[in-house]
Amino acid sequence: MSEELLKGEQEMPRGDSRPRHSVVASGEAAAITATPKPGVISAPMDHKIFVRPAVGVAARIVQHNRLRYSNIVINRPVIILVEHGTKILRNGDYELTIKAGGAVALCQDQVFDVINAADAAGAYQARWIAFDPDLVLAQSPPASMTPPIERALALKAPERGFLDAYRLATEAIATPDSVPEAIAVHRVKELLIWLDLSGGRFTSPRPGGFAPRVRALLMSEPAEDWSGAGLCGTLGVSEATLRRKLSAEGWSFQSLLADVRMSVAMQLLQSTNLSVLHIAQEVGYESQSRFALRFRARFGFAPSAIRGHKR
Repeated sequence: MSEELLKGEQEMPRGDSRPRHSVVASGEAAAITATPKPGVISAPMDHKIFVRPAVGVAARIVQHNRLRYSNIVINRPVIILVEHGTKILRNGDYELTIKAGGAVALCQDQVFDVINAADAAGAYQARWIAFDPDLVLAQSPPASMTPPIERALALKAPERGFLDAYRLATEAIATPDSVPEAIAVHRVKELLIWLDLSGGRFTSPRPGGFAPRVRALLMSEPAEDWSGAGLCGTLGVSEATLRRKLSAEGWSFQSLLADVRMSVAMQLLQSTNLSVLHIAQEVGYESQSRFALRFRARFGFAPSAIRGHKR
């Protein structure tokens, strides 16, 4: 790592390392995970999260500070295209840096510390597409000679065809009224072919544990007034089994619910123009101040820091 980046990281806010996982589609923040609802999360036209079932999710991250997000889970295959600034991914001794103009493909179920560093103009921007896992599974040829992506694949300078395919796939996800589903699926598969030609391919995800199953359910309705008993009824397990299985994976019901809500909030802060109060309500908090305290406890900085405010 360069001396400049190292110095910057030493000075940047850090997230709380206590939660072991935080879900994101790419990350990049959170509706990109589980099974999102159809449509678009309401926001001005230039800053939305677009969700198209059976195809994928697409959005743009806008951030104005150097921030580090600890223990972020990528639980959908995702390709991130960095437009301004630098992204750094870490897992133990593993480190990957993606500069503006580059892209990175991240496998499902990977966990990273993610650093988004603004450029000299004070901006970090990136676009991401999270793929429907079943679509990826159908796309992956069993006899492909391209090596599978074990963790992440960096593309320093993607070819023009790759970028064109990325743009068309984003458009297909974002404009369901004008792009029929068959065409949308075709465009997303074309982007996956370009990834294959660029040196890597997504593989079938390994069977997940119990906590990812619970997380997916909680993420489907993060504002719901969830209870352990209600969750057990949905999952068809006893409360003792719920506690035992979550504990074996490092979670309690309440800690997992809080982490899911903060993950969804992080993505909404990054990828929409919704107010902090609106986002708090979207993840089950009527009190903006209580939400802000919980968010700071998880990530180490205030919700407003993502949008460039120090307080």
